[in-house]
Amino acid sequence: MTDAFTPAETLSSFRRIAAAMWKRPSDPSIYGSMDVDVTETLRFIDRFRAETGRRLTITHVVAHALARVFARHPELNAKIRFGARVELRRTVDLFVSVATDGGKDLSGARIASADQLDLSAMIDAVEKGARGVRRGEDPGYQKSRDTLRAMPWWLTRPALVLTDLLTNELHLDLPKHGMPRDPFGTAVVTNVGSFGIDTAFAPFLPAGRTSMLLLLTEVKPRPMVVDGRVEARPVLRLCATFDHRIVDGSAAGVVAKELRELVERPRERGVAPSLSLS
Repeated sequence: MTDAFTPAETLSSFRRIAAAMWKRPSDPSIYGSMDVDVTETLRFIDRFRAETGRRLTITHVVAHALARVFARHPELNAKIRFGARVELRRTVDLFVSVATDGGKDLSGARIASADQLDLSAMIDAVEKGARGVRRGEDPGYQKSRDTLRAMPWWLTRPALVLTDLLTNELHLDLPKHGMPRDPFGTAVVTNVGSFGIDTAFAPFLPAGRTSMLLLLTEVKPRPMVVDGRVEARPVLRLCATFDHRIVDGSAAGVVAKELRELVERPRERGVAPSLSLS
């Protein structure tokens, strides 16, 4: 039987190097971005601040909306264990990234049952978690940071593999040792807009086991088509990384559509039903 393939003879030097340098694909990440018109969102935030005295931010609004989207689609609120078994989480927990040590380090606040919180409670949860991490009052974070700092570099990878085994595969809860169970939850939300970043995507942490990573970039004027006319509108670009083993292209489209609706029209979509806006 004749072989259906023949060796390629006329390859460029780069193609030859590339073929030898990289292994076959094994990363299940898929990526997508969308521009969200936040004209009404920013007005909503201003009114919320004026009426409640609370410092609501675009990060709070997006995190609150994202938690609701995952609550609507529990089949996407999953993690992979033991290499191939898909398991559903019972709660929608978010991890909101927080800069520490004057921006030199990164940690975050894990928001349990985020879909059950209203906006005021979301603000409280993020502020409490961020304050604890930045002041060194989070014993789990402090313990893990101190351990990593004292550890020889060559032990770092084995230690992380062990942590992943204990917290994700065996589901042990060891917060006093800096190893809480399922540390990142359903999704990670990170705002990189303060760095002036226009577009960026984040890689999955092997120990994260999250369905999605969402980066918020800088809100800036961009051309948008409104009623058939091109206008400059304040736009938030959302950049997402999905685990394709859990979220396929169709599901990612549903998440994007519902997230856009909740963020662009927070009043109409019931993001803050307790706030009366005219």
